[in-house]
Amino acid sequence: MASESAGKVVPENTVAPANHFRQGAWRLVSYLGEAESLTLLSVIEQGEMTFTRVFRDNRRTLSARIETDTDGALMLKVPRARNGRRWERMLTFFRGSDAVRSFHQLEKMKAMGFAAPDPVLACEKRQSGVVVDAFLCYRFVDGRPAEAGDAGLVLDALRRLHRAGYLRTDAQRANFLMDGDQVVFIDFRLKRPRFFASLQKARELDRFIRSCPEAAVHLTDQERASLWLRLAHRLENLSFAIRESKRDIRRKKQQ
Repeated sequence: MASESAGKVVPENTVAPANHFRQGAWRLVSYLGEAESLTLLSVIEQGEMTFTRVFRDNRRTLSARIETDTDGALMLKVPRARNGRRWERMLTFFRGSDAVRSFHQLEKMKAMGFAAPDPVLACEKRQSGVVVDAFLCYRFVDGRPAEAGDAGLVLDALRRLHRAGYLRTDAQRANFLMDGDQVVFIDFRLKRPRFFASLQKARELDRFIRSCPEAAVHLTDQERASLWLRLAHRLENLSFAIRESKRDIRRKKQQ
């Protein structure tokens, strides 16, 4: 099958090239036309959009569903902490912002045949060559949160991603939506493991099972007997213990 995008026929499981625009210090990567892209940038920069649901609003991240007059329901994500960290800014001398990289990761997921939100617009503002502000917009997915009964389907989708050579990172049940029987990946950060790939994939499986214990019954006999999964479970126990110890130290300092 094929679909039409911007007047071009696009084969299934491929992504049409995004448009690139500039507006002052802003660089835009977009699947909208130039006028629409610049209008959406202006709306967001001026704070003129309507928030219909705020999922997170803290010093680290703004994540909210917004409505605009022309583009319908969108998810707006502003990686505030990443935009503000000095070392992260320095890295953008050599690479795109977190928002632009997330835009391209959405494209990659679609191209590989996985269900993920459709990227719409990513914008980054540079000063002296480094990114000082950035945000991402993608189509709002009107799915339902994955439930315990969906554990087998989510596990299959996660395995498919691993076979494609990637980790999704943060494989919590809350980071998957269901659109009918289709598993939709949300809030992911693709990573291609360079070292100990089998161990890293096993750790991701262990994290998902921790967030969804019902998934354990869907493990294959080979996975249950895997030394990698056993080692991953121990490493995750250690990781959780270290994080809890750090939280205790912070709490004591605040008292």
